[in-house]
Amino acid sequence: MEKIIKNTIIQGEVSAPPSKSQTIRAFAASSLCSSESIINNYSDCDDALAALGIIKALGSELEFFDDYVKIIRKSPPIKNILNCRESAFCLRLFSAIASIYDTEFEFVAEKTLLKRKTGDIEDVLKSLGVECKTDNGFPPIKVRGHIKGGNIKIDCSISSQLLSGLLFSLPLANSDSIIEASNLKSKPYIDMTLDILSRFKVEIKNENYKRFIIKGGQNYYPVELTIEGDWSCASNFLVAGAIAGQLSISNLNLNSFQGDKIIFDILKKTGADVNHKNGLIHVSSGKLKSFDFDAGDCPDLVPILAVLGCYCEGTSGISDISRLAGKESSRAEIIASELNSVGGKIQIEHNVMFIENAELRGGTVNSHGDHRIAMALAVSGLKASSTVTIKDAECVSKSYPDFWKDFERLLQ
Repeated sequence: MEKIIKNTIIQGEVSAPPSKSQTIRAFAASSLCSSESIINNYSDCDDALAALGIIKALGSELEFFDDYVKIIRKSPPIKNILNCRESAFCLRLFSAIASIYDTEFEFVAEKTLLKRKTGDIEDVLKSLGVECKTDNGFPPIKVRGHIKGGNIKIDCSISSQLLSGLLFSLPLANSDSIIEASNLKSKPYIDMTLDILSRFKVEIKNENYKRFIIKGGQNYYPVELTIEGDWSCASNFLVAGAIAGQLSISNLNLNSFQGDKIIFDILKKTGADVNHKNGLIHVSSGKLKSFDFDAGDCPDLVPILAVLGCYCEGTSGISDISRLAGKESSRAEIIASELNSVGGKIQIEHNVMFIENAELRGGTVNSHGDHRIAMALAVSGLKASSTVTIKDAECVSKSYPDFWKDFERLLQ
């Protein structure tokens, strides 16, 4: 699917979609309860639907209503093939969770996920007594438990997702565990994991993100919770308002554990007119100055920040971008290349992206199947001198199925 973006003003009000990350964690925790949990305002993006399919295969019964789902674990696992679609988080999270069962599961993947290295799963789970085999470090992955507790060291330099999976599964092991985590990035995602676990009455002691002390033999207790709005997806609208109009965005929690809420502070530093009033984030365009940002904890913001940098005076810098190579695409290199193809002035040196102020022109760009790049490219076209055509635009369904409907509704 192609989308054509014209130079235009963006204006109106939009509600941030439900958080994909929080939704998947809530689904996973609910599937480990012995009685019914209720999840309100859940995301129905592709990754969240993959998680629903997995917990159903693991024995959960799902009952859907207009804006919530009831989840209860009713039976032992009913399927051995678990499809993660393109969700690396589902792959790492549920491979750890599946290891609590004395059953062999095969985790399969689709499209971009087939090319993403997952060898860390094999090494870590084997060290905890789990049978695990990958295809030379890539999906599919075969897993058979039972996981045992114990002391383990895990390198989180590439991803914190497997650490989240262990934080879900090890409380159900028979013995206690200590995880020593090194090179941990994306700490807000671990905060989100710990927050969800605490709501389900699972206790984990976090010692400065270096050691996690986990008592074995715990239980998950059912809850009713409401999923927050997604700051990662909403960041595209916030930047759109800052460069090309004015917007109000609802369903965003400034006290969220989501790290990408920092986009609010970044926009303030650029001089954008952004404020929070009456439950809404308001943002309007103006003269913007350059910014510097360490993306270590918030890699998902890099594509839209690259677009923002094009419209800021001077040269902006985004550091600690190396981990983006393990995403749906080589995200930093691709967003730089695509923006440069339509007039951007972006260079990557070592681990830093430098973005100079530039007048973007029209042309054809490609999302490369990356949902965050597709959304960022849409925003880039709002002030380009002529139309921008985005190829493979349908990939936004991975995190935000209604993005194009909401985006086009705001165009003036």
